[in-house]
Amino acid sequence: MKFGDFTALRDISLDIEAGEFWTILGPSGCGKSTMLRLVSDLVPPASGSVEILGKTTEAARLAREFAFVFQDATLLPWRSALKNVELPLEIGRKRGITIPTGDRTPHELLELVGLKGRENALPHELSGGMRQRVAIARALVCQPKLLLMDEPFGALDEMTRDHLNLQLLDIWKETGTTILFVTHSIPEAIFLGQKVLMLKANPGRIKEVVEIGLPFPREIALREAPDFNAYCGRLRKLLEDC
Repeated sequence: MKFGDFTALRDISLDIEAGEFWTILGPSGCGKSTMLRLVSDLVPPASGSVEILGKTTEAARLAREFAFVFQDATLLPWRSALKNVELPLEIGRKRGITIPTGDRTPHELLELVGLKGRENALPHELSGGMRQRVAIARALVCQPKLLLMDEPFGALDEMTRDHLNLQLLDIWKETGTTILFVTHSIPEAIFLGQKVLMLKANPGRIKEVVEIGLPFPREIALREAPDFNAYCGRLRKLLEDC
């Protein structure tokens, strides 16, 4: 992947199975966010190809096969939590596009992310963590097969971040959605992921894929376990060598 004379990513080859949870780590500038943008059809690759369920990224985007959750919740400030979740469905109807929906209604998705009773709240009436939960519910409303998450909890305090980590694992278990999750936090990458993709920079390349052999379901107390700390040490050493 090139921007002008700058190569952001090179020699990236991955096969990610349906239903897997991968986290992505690496130094600043190694192309973590660029990788998600390639998968989401926001930028084209200079060479090579990306496929989602056997489709091109453009075809997968048009079929609503994936959804993107950014670091900023990007909610419309004049719409309630419920109306923000419903937005992709409204846009689809106005464009005459059939939007795939799952078994859960927007109301039920807000309940799934722990916001039952806050359906009519405006974004400024919600905390940062609550706004991110609305963004996740909005991403899930079209029943995506793949959920792309670019540091969605990076700006939150530690307690809120821990709570949303647990909630995201519950959502992943209930929906079976494949998740690619970018983070700068080694503990978060280990706690959430089945596999951690470590990238190295200049240009971005695969340093190593580390399989996390910790059992599910996971609780916050797991972070005190010797096995967890061993993974932290291993990934920290890999990051230092990137």
